[in-house]
Amino acid sequence: MTNAAPTLAQGLDPAQRRRAAGSVIAAATGDALGAPYEFQSPVVDSEDIDMIGGGVLGWQPGEWTDDTSMAIVVLEAALSTSNRHDLRVESAQDQIAREWYSWSLGTPDIGTLTSQVIRRATDGARAAGHYIPRAADFRAAAISAHDDLPATAGNGSLMRTHAAVLPYLLASDDDAAEGIDAVCRLTHVHQDTTEACMLWGFAVRHAILTGEVDVRRGLPRLSEDRRQLWIERIEEAEQATPALFRRNGWVVGAFQAAWSAITRVGPIPEGKFAQRDTLVAALEAAARAGYDTDTVACITGALIGAALGPKSVPPEWRRMLFGWPGYEVDELMGLVERLLEPWVASGTKEG
Repeated sequence: MTNAAPTLAQGLDPAQRRRAAGSVIAAATGDALGAPYEFQSPVVDSEDIDMIGGGVLGWQPGEWTDDTSMAIVVLEAALSTSNRHDLRVESAQDQIAREWYSWSLGTPDIGTLTSQVIRRATDGARAAGHYIPRAADFRAAAISAHDDLPATAGNGSLMRTHAAVLPYLLASDDDAAEGIDAVCRLTHVHQDTTEACMLWGFAVRHAILTGEVDVRRGLPRLSEDRRQLWIERIEEAEQATPALFRRNGWVVGAFQAAWSAITRVGPIPEGKFAQRDTLVAALEAAARAGYDTDTVACITGALIGAALGPKSVPPEWRRMLFGWPGYEVDELMGLVERLLEPWVASGTKEG
């Protein structure tokens, strides 16, 4: 199943492009699967987990939440840039800021810290004489919120970090790290959040390129002392069930719960049906964790889907998926395909 990482000249082969789509589709699936169980205690193994809708916020069956909505904005901003979809470009970040603000006006669900940042960014924009906040307003608001609430390290940037990975599949590690970090810091600047996004982002990137799941792939990006801390956190997750990480609104708890859900299903298997069973088991384990279940399952899906591709998501679940801004699964697939078009390997186009 493993493939050598491609070069920019070689481009992405069909399997790699499918796995990129798998990350986005499985993340949205986990989001919708976990949504009705959000804010509840862990679900015991004797009870079924399914895409039933409902919950505290009254989601429709198959409807994704803020996790996927915010990721879509990132993907669309990347697609809109002419510089090989580089999210470090200020115009791309301005578009993200503008669209997140617009989306926030009508959403029933938004993370506490993210909501605080958007409010502060909006106030800052109006004080500066422009009604719609820009990326600079968001970055200033994220720093301000952190200064006032220094212990707050929510999971709201980790849930969308897979979207920041896709433009950098064939870029250098340094470019990928800068892109991931730039999108994270629009709302979250706590060291735990930036490092969690770096680790998960590099794991998603590696899974798309090779079909392997390796959450330690990004550890060299961290300082030596922080690297050891994260090794301990990863090992703790590998020895526990997702439900033990009850503080999963905290970015580290969400990271650990998601990694626990993935490691509990074992190695990536061969065969379509075995892979489907593996993805379902991982997402169900994440949704059973309780509390911030949509985000934990979304994060889980982003990584396991990056290794397995979109067809590992059960077709009945794929058909149910929908959400802001009026998308269904076909629109998500099309968004990824358009984004990756510049890197299609010569002679490998499908269809």
